[in-house]
Amino acid sequence: MRVVCGIIAIALVPMVSGCGRGGVPAPQQVVGTWGADCASPFVTFKDGEITVIPDKASYALKSAQLTNGQLTVAYDTPQGAISEVYALEGQTLRLDHGTYAGAEAVWHKASMSKCP
Repeated sequence: MRVVCGIIAIALVPMVSGCGRGGVPAPQQVVGTWGADCASPFVTFKDGEITVIPDKASYALKSAQLTNGQLTVAYDTPQGAISEVYALEGQTLRLDHGTYAGAEAVWHKASMSKCP
């Protein structure tokens, strides 16, 4: 019985670890909730996930890298793969451009501050 339980426990480990989103962590400088108006924030980076608040959806981050003031993130949605570039300018973050299921878009979004 112990051998069988041990085998079952080993078999369940990948399933249990797969229950979490399992995404890569965002750089510490951007972890938190951001919005041009914190009464209706836009995005949250936390625990290996990006949450797009207007879409009421969270996705595991496939990559998240901050280089020379540019945060580049990638994640998959049911509609397709997303890659976005945010500009980190001092204490603000601004969605600059991205590729959404193969379609490129340039944004003219207001800069966001970190919300409390």
